[in-house]
Amino acid sequence: MNHFFTLAPLMLLFSACVSTTTPHISSHEPDHSFSSIIQRCDSIDIEQTQAIKQSDDIGLNPNSISLLNWNTYKGGKKNWGEDFHLLSQHKDIITLQEARLNKELHSTLDSLKLYWELTTAFLYNEDEVGVLTASNVSPSKLCSIHSHEPVIKLPKTLMVSKYPILGHDKELLVANIHSINFTLGIDKYAEQINVLQDVIKQHQGPVIVAGDFNSWSSSRVEIIKQFEQVLSLKSLQYQNHNRTTVFGYAIDHVFYRGLTPSSIETPKVDSSDHNPIMVNFSVNHLQKEVTLAND
Repeated sequence: MNHFFTLAPLMLLFSACVSTTTPHISSHEPDHSFSSIIQRCDSIDIEQTQAIKQSDDIGLNPNSISLLNWNTYKGGKKNWGEDFHLLSQHKDIITLQEARLNKELHSTLDSLKLYWELTTAFLYNEDEVGVLTASNVSPSKLCSIHSHEPVIKLPKTLMVSKYPILGHDKELLVANIHSINFTLGIDKYAEQINVLQDVIKQHQGPVIVAGDFNSWSSSRVEIIKQFEQVLSLKSLQYQNHNRTTVFGYAIDHVFYRGLTPSSIETPKVDSSDHNPIMVNFSVNHLQKEVTLAND
């Protein structure tokens, strides 16, 4: 969350604990890990990124795609690991912001046998920190965007991943975003959202956009509403609204297109300064389908 009214103490903390690093994606698949130089969404067409070879019988279940979205506060609060282990059970996609790639997070993801990618914003006590997207199937394509906070000069990151869907030739696009926070105006904030919008415009299939949007003012909310409208996205309808708010505005969001949501939960936790969002999706009928390998 990192509210702008805590800027002074945060700057002291950052100077002691934070260092910059070359932008890159740390990527992992079960029993294998590697790092690679980042593929930038703002300089390439995601449709032209190098596709990862997929088997025809690998993909998300179109009838049930469960999502956990959570800003984890760099895993800095008590009982964070226990809560994450509980919340992450049986999730097909996990989108984390302020994910700190320490031994605890790494071991939990390993125990779940998930594929994951983290686009690094900075190092915190030598651990990589950024947005992390995990899934039970490997992404077919991915790219990332780094946007620098104009005041504190540290990057904010977002990552776009695509996943195959069993029985369909359209893929699911998942965008995981940690929006710019410390600004006097809204130009830099709008710029980051608009770059993501241009990437998603290329995609014709179902979409999930999840993350910490730092939407704590009416002008920022208006930018998000325009983003929804341009991309024909819908907002989740929260029955029990425990999402974290700043100045009365919810700052964590999940938007979607081409999907039907169910089982929406926003449980209260004390292991982060954000409460998580959990939802289950099913894929709406797509115009063209491919035959399953086992049919």
